[in-house]
Amino acid sequence: MENENKDFSIVKTPAFKIWLALLIFAVVEVILIFLLEPLLRVNFPPLNPDTGPEDYYWKLNVRSALTMIITWTFYGAHQLSVWLVIIWAHKNYHGKKLDSKKLLTYTWVMAFILVGFTLLHLLQTHLWYDGLAQDVPIFTSQGSVIVMLSILLVMQNPKRGIFFGIKGGKLMRPEVANTFMKSHQLIFSWALVYTFWFHPMDSSPALLSGFFFMALLFIQMVLAYTRLHLNKWWVLIVETYVSVHATIVAVAQWIDFGSNPMWAMFLLGFLAMLIFTYIHGLGLPNWLRWSIVIAYFVFMIFIYVPLPFGFGRDIANLLRLEFLWIPIILFLIAFIAAAIAHIYVFFRNRRSSK
Repeated sequence: MENENKDFSIVKTPAFKIWLALLIFAVVEVILIFLLEPLLRVNFPPLNPDTGPEDYYWKLNVRSALTMIITWTFYGAHQLSVWLVIIWAHKNYHGKKLDSKKLLTYTWVMAFILVGFTLLHLLQTHLWYDGLAQDVPIFTSQGSVIVMLSILLVMQNPKRGIFFGIKGGKLMRPEVANTFMKSHQLIFSWALVYTFWFHPMDSSPALLSGFFFMALLFIQMVLAYTRLHLNKWWVLIVETYVSVHATIVAVAQWIDFGSNPMWAMFLLGFLAMLIFTYIHGLGLPNWLRWSIVIAYFVFMIFIYVPLPFGFGRDIANLLRLEFLWIPIILFLIAFIAAAIAHIYVFFRNRRSSK
């Protein structure tokens, strides 16, 4: 009952009003991108045909040096603004008890930056189109988000464990997790701002879903130093929406460009993270947690059962364990990140003991 009252009181805080306003803004943003799409088709020539997963479709056929100078400048201004506010907030808020009844300077400044640079990026797309994708490969954008999700596993390990509630051992002990807690804002904000400017604000289902996902992540960044930032249900939504976005991207690539239908790998893979890790920090009763686990495997079986009793996906994909590829990548990067932080903590403690 105490936790329920605590969660309910969040609704009365200024941070909740900012959260709600930015969610509405995110929806309006996606609708606006969709409605303005005909202008892009009029003002810019057809794009190059997609040639595979290493290619990126949404960029102009001919690179313009002036366009890319403008795009990199806008990205740099956005990145620098965010980093400066984060550094300022760390100096002024870290270790202090903050009044949740008052709107923090950090919160409204970050909200202003979010709205302002979102509108600027939309204008930039319609004037020059190209994002950073014209100059850098697609894996840099995808990889930055994967690294972010993996580091989050390390950070949350003390609370929910890494696999079915089992902690990650000494390698992911609280001291290691705290190392990322102190620096994650700078790392995550780079991943978000870089990915945000990598893509033009075009209206394909993949990009629309992606920009909504980016909006959720930016909102989470705005909510730092508030109780809502740590709300387990909000964090769950932000973490698991990637399963929706990745599936939409894979399906769109399959339908539009005839690429390998890998949607099940992304859908089942990211949902596997839900049952392996995410739900074990929610305080759910055991019967409910295991019901969710069972529901996941029933759903997975349905996907591979032949028609007309199931979806009929080729069983060979299941035998290749495609549903485990995403978790394996995330866990592997998480352990690598934890190992690096572990070494850093070891030498830091050794130096301080002298």
